[in-house]
Amino acid sequence: MQSCDFCGYGTSDNIHGVSFYKFPLEEEHRRLWIVNMGKDAEWTPSESSSLCSAHFTPDCFESGSACLHSDAIPTVFNFTQTENQILKDTENLPPQQGAPTESTISSRSSCCDCYKGLQATERNYQLKLAAAQLQIKEYKKNLAEESRKATQWQKRAIVLQSAIRAMKQRGSIPGSRKTSTPKNSQLD
Repeated sequence: MQSCDFCGYGTSDNIHGVSFYKFPLEEEHRRLWIVNMGKDAEWTPSESSSLCSAHFTPDCFESGSACLHSDAIPTVFNFTQTENQILKDTENLPPQQGAPTESTISSRSSCCDCYKGLQATERNYQLKLAAAQLQIKEYKKNLAEESRKATQWQKRAIVLQSAIRAMKQRGSIPGSRKTSTPKNSQLD
């Protein structure tokens, strides 16, 4: 049975439209998936590890299908905490005078929510930056390959030009003839 390593959804949950995707084999790409999940850098996915489609934005999929683009990176993760966890996080905030009231707890929670929101936004931009850097690396690789091919074609062209020159010198092929272009008479 396949299940999502982040949210636990599984094929047995019968959730309509949810697909599962195995972690990429390419190391840097896989590392981005792991970091985005909030896992420890030392965590390594197993061969059966996967994430469900709920963690990918619509632009990660090929148009009209459930197939992921080869460079897709999951960015949709809900790291929300329970109120008790939020209150624990706010214990280090400076104390206010008097006993904490419901409004104090509420403002601490909303303050933490704002901070968490800012952290999530920053993380989202970091993920986009990492994805862009991966894309740049791919473009550089493609550019290097195309440059190598262009160099090969240039060498072939030089060899062919040399062969044509040698054939002309031997008289195997006639030299190029100069053709005159007809002159257009302008009517006034």
